[in-house]
Parts: sequence; C-alpha cells; structure tokens
Amino acid sequence: MSDAALLLRAADCAARAHAGQTRKGGAVPYVNHVIEVARLVAEDGREAETVAAALLHDVVEDTQTTLAELERAFGTDVAALVGHLTDAPEWEALPRPERKRRQAAHIAEAPAEARAIKIADQTSNVRDVGRLPRGWAPVEAEAYVAETGPVVDACRDAAPRLAALYDAAVREARAGLAAARGGRTCS
Repeated sequence: MSDAALLLRAADCAARAHAGQTRKGGAVPYVNHVIEVARLVAEDGREAETVAAALLHDVVEDTQTTLAELERAFGTDVAALVGHLTDAPEWEALPRPERKRRQAAHIAEAPAEARAIKIADQTSNVRDVGRLPRGWAPVEAEAYVAETGPVVDACRDAAPRLAALYDAAVREARAGLAAARGGRTCS
C-alpha cells in the first residue's frame, strides 16, 4: 500500500470511529484533534506508519475499535504504536493525576515513534485547554497543563522539535489562562 493510501485509509478510519464525538466543551469535532496530532508528527519528518498511528492514536481508547482490527487494517507496526498510546482500561476510573503518572511511566518504555506521537498529542491537548473552552474551569485547565509535563518529559529525547512546540504551547496556555483570571499569576 502506498503512503498516501495508508494515510487516507487511517484518516477515514479515524473520522468514522470518532464521528459524533467532540472535544470537552462540545463545540469542536474530536477528529480535529487527531488531525492536528498527525500534522505535527508529519511536520517532524516521521514515516507514514507513524503519521497513520497518530491519526488512530485514540481510536482504541475512545471507540469500540480493537487493536486486532487495526492490525488487520493497517499492519503490525501501526497497531503496535497505537497500543503504546492506549491507556489500560483499568486506568479509566483513576483520578486524572494518577492516570497521567501512569501514562508517563508507560510511555517512557515505548519506541521513539510512539513517544513523538505522545508529545504531539499533549501539545494539541494543551493548545485546546489553553483556549479555555466551555467545560474547563480555569483551575482545572491549569492543573491539566501541569499534569502533562511529566508525560512529555518521559518523551523529550525522542522528538526535541516537538518538545519545543509543546513548551511553547504550555507558555501560551499559561498566559491565556492568566489573562482569563484577570492577569493574576496566583490562585
């Protein structure tokens, strides 16, 4: 399968799997997030299989799609990367700080390609949260931004350029959140 065919099939699968889903706040289609993650990974110069995995990175975690289905459709390499990016089902009930701690420990052992996707994922998330969409209280948004730090720190060596984009997104998010608080830097 050509790179173009792989990427179009992955984009189609992600769009179908995430159909009707929105980002927290309800205004932005969820598929916009996976497209941004894939774009960041592609602009970092990653191979087509890595970009396809970026498009599919939340499909197993957030839909009824299984890793076995992804492996049949996209091959072992893509499915393995998605597997590294998928939280264990038992983590779902944990408080977000504990989930983030476990994500950091888990992703630290993953291949460089998965760690690059994770940085792009956290960058996209921080950008969204920094815009303080409906559904995010400022204190919750600030906590989320802070909680992404250890996850990205576990991945930095895999993609320094993506890590720099994440750092810029954190600065922008913190500035936007401070402005939403009226410029105060302390709660």
